[in-house]
Amino acid sequence: MYKIPMSALLNKKEHTNIEDFNRDISKYRTAIMGIAMISVMLFHQYFTSVIPFNLFHNFGSWGVDVFLFLSGMGIVRSLNNNSLKVYYLRRLKRILPSCILCGSIKYSIFLLLGSSVAILKEVLNIGGWSFLSFDLWFIPSIIILYTISPILHWLIKYWLNPLVLLTTIIFFINGIFISPQIGYEWMSPIGIFAWTTSRLPVFLLGMYIANKNYWWNRILFFSYLFLVIALCLKILDKSGTSFQGINDCILFALMIGMPALIKLNLKVLRKLSPMLLSLVNFFGKYSLELYLVHEFIFWTLKILCKDVCVWILLPVWLGLSCFSAYLCKNIINYSFYLAQNKK
Repeated sequence: MYKIPMSALLNKKEHTNIEDFNRDISKYRTAIMGIAMISVMLFHQYFTSVIPFNLFHNFGSWGVDVFLFLSGMGIVRSLNNNSLKVYYLRRLKRILPSCILCGSIKYSIFLLLGSSVAILKEVLNIGGWSFLSFDLWFIPSIIILYTISPILHWLIKYWLNPLVLLTTIIFFINGIFISPQIGYEWMSPIGIFAWTTSRLPVFLLGMYIANKNYWWNRILFFSYLFLVIALCLKILDKSGTSFQGINDCILFALMIGMPALIKLNLKVLRKLSPMLLSLVNFFGKYSLELYLVHEFIFWTLKILCKDVCVWILLPVWLGLSCFSAYLCKNIINYSFYLAQNKK
């Protein structure tokens, strides 16, 4: 009687688990992005240092990594199912209109307010590049990643080990030699390179998991391990006993821990009431537009209303950000609708 090898059984189980993971991500993708966007927004706000809001200043930056991880996974599906032309057209359609509309509105408001908000030029890099929303580091970085994704997709399929080694080396070279020199001054070729490569590992991890269906249980085990390491390092850093390069170690550990973090997000989302899930989905649906406008609205309110109570400014900021994102997104959708009907 033929016996099925144990390795085949393990691979079948892991294959099923990764399929469950992919299916859950497809079902809750918008909600996961919503949680990530809420985290990013609270990470950027400095209205108050009162608990629990100050926790997001320390632990909220993971939201960007979630977006990049999910983007990596989604891009693999897009490349597998579409031609390169369709792939690039869809990426442009998703990013460019929102970036131009939100960026031009922000810059116009900045010019109208004049000297009263001049500090925004230093704080947010508001300037000529704002018309394309290039005052935000994530936009040029994600455009670069989208552009080179077909090459990365091919490398993952056929040259995975050299790619992993090269990416790790570039990440730590960037963290040790480049980032300490430029800091947050990313608006230059070397700055864009530094910020893009600092998030490249998590983007590649998303692409890898969408490409490969084996070793999932082992990947998930190490992912949970690195997530715990990232949390411990963050606590150590905040305790004042940090060492040189700890931020790069935290970022790298968090990136490897991203599948585990997504799994934890999924567990939370399954327990949410329909009303809360709808609210989280709103932040996910308008996540790009919220990202493009929320910091500008935050700092403009902070500058113009510095004597107003913090607890009044917080809901005003949140409401204005949500309304602006909703308005911009629907203007773009309506414009596409009119363009299609004319044809």
